[in-house]
Amino acid sequence: MKYILLILLSVSFLYAKSKDSCYSVQLSSFVPNKSKVYNFESLHYPKSCQLIEFTNTNAIRCGCFEKYSEVKKELKLLQKSYSQAMQVTTYKYRFKTKVKTITPELVQEPEPTIEEEPKIKEIPQIQNNSFDFLQDMTFQGNLDIVGQTYLKAPLAKNPYNITSSANLEAQYNKNDFKAKVKLKVQGDYDDISTDKQTHRSFLRIDELYAEYDFEDDQIFFGKNIRFWGALEVRNITDNFNNDELRGDPFYKDKLGSWNTSYSHFTDNGEFSIIVKLYEQAREMSAFPYVYYYFPSTVKTQIGSVPLLYDNNLISEEGDTRPSVYLKYSASTESDYPIDYSFIYENGYDSQRYYTQKFNPASSSLSTQENAYLVNKFLTYNTMVVNSTLIKLEAVYADVINNKDISDYIHLGLGVEHTLTRVYKEADLGLISEYYSYTTLENDKRDDLELFELFQNDLFLGARYTLNDLQSTTLLGGMILDLDYDEQVYYLEYETRIADIIKVNFDYRYISPSKDSITAFHLMGVHERLSLKLGYYF
Repeated sequence: MKYILLILLSVSFLYAKSKDSCYSVQLSSFVPNKSKVYNFESLHYPKSCQLIEFTNTNAIRCGCFEKYSEVKKELKLLQKSYSQAMQVTTYKYRFKTKVKTITPELVQEPEPTIEEEPKIKEIPQIQNNSFDFLQDMTFQGNLDIVGQTYLKAPLAKNPYNITSSANLEAQYNKNDFKAKVKLKVQGDYDDISTDKQTHRSFLRIDELYAEYDFEDDQIFFGKNIRFWGALEVRNITDNFNNDELRGDPFYKDKLGSWNTSYSHFTDNGEFSIIVKLYEQAREMSAFPYVYYYFPSTVKTQIGSVPLLYDNNLISEEGDTRPSVYLKYSASTESDYPIDYSFIYENGYDSQRYYTQKFNPASSSLSTQENAYLVNKFLTYNTMVVNSTLIKLEAVYADVINNKDISDYIHLGLGVEHTLTRVYKEADLGLISEYYSYTTLENDKRDDLELFELFQNDLFLGARYTLNDLQSTTLLGGMILDLDYDEQVYYLEYETRIADIIKVNFDYRYISPSKDSITAFHLMGVHERLSLKLGYYF
């Protein structure tokens, strides 16, 4: 596996960005339909974007940047409005426009008579440093309220849930220096107004960091969230940050991690050394919440005893043992753009396992998370072929001397084909993804004991995008577990009102395994309706 990674890294240098090309952000690509007229101006793309015509396909690409760091910043901004945006390289001539230069005729005019005015002594301006500081600050955030009703759920669990949350973000930018703080607060109705405590109310700091950009380098220190991945349903390589166990498991909610990093930007891409400084323990919601998977009691030799979650993390070398990551990312310029990343990690694995301990004093059983050490190789990649996006995520974990956990391989392969303007300006994306998880040692814990949901699963779905001013999308699909005969069906609808209100509706139905003790088996048959309203400012 190590040699394969070295070969892939060597091949990646063959795709270096030449001096005739630049970095840009691609918002979409499609095969032109000669029978339909494509009105680029009517779609109101950012001013930096252009319609670029290739041999077999057209693409919307924005900006022409020399520095890799510049396009990464632009990508982050555009992904807020265009979730499928990706970084590519483009030949510079595609962005050049011919400008006709007109030299005005010079007409000599008589010099005007200048009347001398009395001199006024200049009064020096007093600088307002606090005002200048605020000019370099930006503030944004959102307030959300989510209502969910569970049509099918265990009788002992709450039949509905109301959760409110707020994300508040402040950012300071001055020349090459950037500082950011991001807070999240969440409140559960049951924690506040009932005696059925779910332990889902909290205040946390997601990001608190400072970074400085040099000409071709960047240094970073603080707490942040890094996204690594390419697939739709599950990003198996997105494991720098741990998942929040008190949130909705069907929506991404990551915990910020303390780390420091150094990045060097070249014409080929970006090379980073990242050191995670602390391995974080996690809180978990309590039994009344429908997505708490453990039973309230378990049978033992002395009878049924309570099962309690202990949030103290058991780690092999202490929670301050650093995890080191080496990461290389780059893109190619061709008719079939490729975006690729390779990562090596030495440190704690994102996958954890649970152990139980009996407490004689309270006659209860407690369960705790365990963190172990790995040498880990990861890669995530995308390639655009005409109107088809091909995605790959792969993980190989070499577990370091752990008697319970086996070395493993986790793979995810996806294909998304877009049919453009199927109705007026709407696009239809057809998505298929396959996931495989394999442990390499039979005498250690398998996927069931690790609660791994995506071990031999197929996802089939579709995304309908209206391309309207409200950014309306409809996403639906099904996940089929080919080993344990489980099915998950879901439908999501999202739109905006007046550009500041976001409405999200989703429906989910889970048919768990009847024979195997999977995570869904522990939860039981599940059906829910969810409505989320968000105010963005």
